Amino acid sequence: MSQFLSVLLLATALMLTVCFGVAAWRLSDERGLDITGQIPHPSYGWKPMPAR
Repeated sequence: MSQFLSVLLLATALMLTVCFGVAAWRLSDERGLDITGQIPHPSYGWKPMPAR
């Protein structure tokens, strides 16, 4: 019985790993998502924009 529960636990862990992996892969495949962290050109560095 112990071996059966070990195999069942292993199978459940693998299934959950695959499910969460596929979900993360699909979320990261968003076309409009920009995770490069680039700063827009007019605001380079930490200087505030000049007051007009």
